[in-house]
Amino acid sequence: MRRPLMTALAVAMVAALPSGARAWVRPIAPLAPMGEPEPAPAPAEPGPSETTASPETAAPPETPPPAPPPSPPVETPPPAAAIPPLEPPVQPWVQPEGSVPILEVPAREPVSRPRLSAAVGMGLSYDSVGFSKGGTHAIPSFFTVLGIGDGVAGFDLGVFASSASREDRTQLPVDRLAVDGFGVFRPGTWVNPDDRSFEMRLLHALAAELGLGFERDGRSPISGTRFLVHLGARAEVSLSPAGEPTDLRLRLAVRRGVGLYTPKLSGKTMPDVLEVGDSAAEIYAALVAVF
Repeated sequence: MRRPLMTALAVAMVAALPSGARAWVRPIAPLAPMGEPEPAPAPAEPGPSETTASPETAAPPETPPPAPPPSPPVETPPPAAAIPPLEPPVQPWVQPEGSVPILEVPAREPVSRPRLSAAVGMGLSYDSVGFSKGGTHAIPSFFTVLGIGDGVAGFDLGVFASSASREDRTQLPVDRLAVDGFGVFRPGTWVNPDDRSFEMRLLHALAAELGLGFERDGRSPISGTRFLVHLGARAEVSLSPAGEPTDLRLRLAVRRGVGLYTPKLSGKTMPDVLEVGDSAAEIYAALVAVF
């Protein structure tokens, strides 16, 4: 009942004032209808001075929670090795159309050759032809032999020459010069052919010789010729280690020429006819290179 009364007094005062004057009147909120509760006034916003609470009323600051313990360092694995890029697959070669075909010739296998040998040596020829006093004399001789093949069988070509010394020239001996072609047979190679020990190499080198030869015999300037059968035997001692491509050997050999006929020498300076027979034998030592 107080609000309607006050409102009426305010209206009367406004009407009583002169027209040129105005009075400030605080607006009055409209009255709520009867029977409804009045809305509560909105709380006023705090001013700048009211934002800071007093020490008595301010809430104590909250204690921050303890920081978690630091996590252990994580070991970084070493970088993996770089994987090389894969090479592209090789594409098969395709011959273009219309081109001349290319024929691929297969490679030939290396040709194996028989081993070769060369020998040079000195020796003695035991001969009795031409000596007026008779008897067999040792005449210096020279030998050269070239061979092919070092297995069970081979072939050699040899040259033999003998010449009497000055002391024997007083009895007018004959000089001999022969060229022989003969086969060489080594039956010892059939025994343990892969064994390269010293004893087995000595056994493998034992050989027998058989062939033909041509010989010139005479006293200068008178001479004669004859064909003969070459007979011989040899033994070789290896001087090089086993497995060397070139084998150096020492050869000990014996040779004998059996004539197919006997030539006869005669002349003005020779009072008698000289028949040239066979020598007893020739022996020699030679240095051999087998390669």
